[in-house]
Amino acid sequence: MELSMEELKNSEQKLISITEAHYTTGYSIEMTFNDNTSQTINFEPFLLKSVFPKVNKYLDKGKFKKFLLVEGNLNWHNSELTFPLADLYAGVI
Repeated sequence: MELSMEELKNSEQKLISITEAHYTTGYSIEMTFNDNTSQTINFEPFLLKSVFPKVNKYLDKGKFKKFLLVEGNLNWHNSELTFPLADLYAGVI
């Protein structure tokens, strides 16, 4: 699902948040947003490209699966790893 800049601006004005998030397989998480749209994102390419040990450690699937939904956003280990909601909504990380 690709959004135009206008759609993205409009969605940000509506204060998009994640209402549900479920681990699916590999490094993928399916998210449902408060406008009833959903997005499944594979985080593996991002994790593999990172040169930061604090990010690389989430290649351990046990750690990756321990995400929480905090104030409508995905959060790993006390905000050690988070992503902008607009990016998650657009399916681009």
